[in-house]
Amino acid sequence: MASPERRAAGLIMIRADAAHWAEPLYRDEISRLIDRGVGGVGVFLGGLEETALMIEDLQRRGGRSLLIAADYEHGLPMRLTDGIAFPRAMALGKTIPGITELVATCIADEARAIGVHWNWAPVADINSNPKNPIINTRSFGESAEVVSAHAAAYVRGTQQRYVIACAKHAPGHGDTQVDSHMSVPRIDVAPEVAVAREFAPFKACIDAGVRSIMVAHILVPFLDPKFPASLSRSIVTGLIRESWNFTGLITTDAMDMKSISEVWSSGDAALLAIHAGVDVVLMPNNPHEAIDAIKAAIEKGTITDERLVASESRLDEARAFVGVRSRLTDAKPLTRDRNVVDQSAHAMIALKAADAAICVEGQLNVLPITQFTQVAAFAVIDESETDIATTWFQSLARGTEIDVDFGFVDTSITDEDLLSLHEGIVDAQLVIFVFFGKAVAFKGELADMSRIPQIIQQIAADKKILIVACGSPYGVDVLPAHTRLYTYSDTLPSLAASVMRLIGRAVNEN
Repeated sequence: MASPERRAAGLIMIRADAAHWAEPLYRDEISRLIDRGVGGVGVFLGGLEETALMIEDLQRRGGRSLLIAADYEHGLPMRLTDGIAFPRAMALGKTIPGITELVATCIADEARAIGVHWNWAPVADINSNPKNPIINTRSFGESAEVVSAHAAAYVRGTQQRYVIACAKHAPGHGDTQVDSHMSVPRIDVAPEVAVAREFAPFKACIDAGVRSIMVAHILVPFLDPKFPASLSRSIVTGLIRESWNFTGLITTDAMDMKSISEVWSSGDAALLAIHAGVDVVLMPNNPHEAIDAIKAAIEKGTITDERLVASESRLDEARAFVGVRSRLTDAKPLTRDRNVVDQSAHAMIALKAADAAICVEGQLNVLPITQFTQVAAFAVIDESETDIATTWFQSLARGTEIDVDFGFVDTSITDEDLLSLHEGIVDAQLVIFVFFGKAVAFKGELADMSRIPQIIQQIAADKKILIVACGSPYGVDVLPAHTRLYTYSDTLPSLAASVMRLIGRAVNEN
């Protein structure tokens, strides 16, 4: 049997970034943790090829037994600089579940092609609170029915390709107004509401055979008034294991998030999570401290052999499914050929999915915009959205031969500058305002939309107004406009689909 240290480390998953892999000190620290016996690695920042090479290095060091995981909700570009981006979940939720399932298979194929076995997706949270600063476009929708259908479809598509799917963030992160990267959110709903709404998509994923569930760092007072879900035995064991009858892997959300790391030490948090019943302590702030704490508890007998065997068995079952070597036996790794990725085919699937999600409301005769000879387009953005707005402008400029004036606006613009912009578009027959807002981790809150109506009216005055929402739809419906186009996603295929819809070009194979 493995030593207490290796058994302790086997319950820990650490982080590795290909962006830093060339740094000797960084590699040495990761290697030390692998040598101690960590059970897996979550891979994040870097290029596609760099990440594939890093994963190969990691597996050589770990004896081909590491579970490799990643956060590819809408494709590899969620974390990497390469790969095919797909529409965000909110956009997929506007289509049919079959499209979501197909998209999930594509993402899984690309993940396996670089050596990733476990995709921390789908988000099974319901967008029940429009002010949620972290879920937003990551959710499939606002109803239990829509989210359940699409989350289950994502699970099926992912696991068809021998990649583990992960329903997150149990027991439901949708009805919050706090980013759990920053502090601990509360879910203050009645038990019967949570059962009918928040819990439903997770149960649908379990029925679809999902092999893992991620538990959120959220406080659910009616289940446990003291500990967040990820550290709560009442939730991890009582709700997910016993009430939901889930037999697969349970992982915490990342333990380096402030909702955990600013309250508990890495050792204390890891022990609470293990005692709660999780199988994987995900990315503790100090992995060595977490391993040492679990090791000491094993040696003292406060973590029993029975408890360890239960998690180790589930981890071995996961390894068998994805085809890597067992940690506790001499079993050889299974051979599962990595799928060859047809990126052109995937890009077309992504574009068609994005097009299927688009919704146009209001005066439809404003489209296509090629009927006009002079158009002005303004991106209403913050600093973080400049690059994506530029990409959208470039796509529109390439897609049409009409005269389009482009400009950037933020909510700090002065009245004098607004007047100048208005005077500069005197000949425009149509004014387009495009938004890219979405929920962003660590940002804390959604952008303030209160001044936007004034900005739109001062620039456009009595001209025809077309609003394009490439991201969150919330708050857009009350803005002054003749026509609104929603993509529900700001990824590249959604940007392209919006431009094609504006200029009246059909999405097809040719």
